[in-house]
Amino acid sequence: MSHTPVAATSTQPCWVDVCVAGIRRPGGEDAGTRIHLVILRENDGSRELPIGVLADAAVALTTIVENVEMPRPTTHRFTANLLGATGARVTEVRVTELAGGSFYASVLLDGPAGQGEVDARPSDALCLACITGAPIRVDERILADPAATGAGKWRDYPTTGSDLAEEIRRASGAR
Repeated sequence: MSHTPVAATSTQPCWVDVCVAGIRRPGGEDAGTRIHLVILRENDGSRELPIGVLADAAVALTTIVENVEMPRPTTHRFTANLLGATGARVTEVRVTELAGGSFYASVLLDGPAGQGEVDARPSDALCLACITGAPIRVDERILADPAATGAGKWRDYPTTGSDLAEEIRRASGAR
């Protein structure tokens, strides 16, 4: 289900479809403890949105995006399995706001009890979207905000998601 963008107003957002284009870790000795970046890229364009996430969230998303087979379900896979067992499904994930330097997201659900929207950290919402195949959407106003997009912001983040996935496989014995 693709949304056709409509002009955003101050009260109604215009949703832009994006995908997880990459995960980057900063360089340096303490890189594993510093903020990592998840790069979202516009599906029908070239704009990119770097979202800062904690190291553990970057590792979780990397295992999903890079298809690292963990021996036991991760928290996000468990959550997706739990939703499925109740008959609920993730219909879409939205990055809804940038306030005070922090991004906000929501997960839209559909299930036996009806439809709902749940507030979430962007990293958790993105993990669920990548597991379930739900579309990821960003408010156009965020993509249009130069403060949010930070062109070239990830040059100091040399480690890619595939590099990180190999480290995870070696450290955990995962495939």
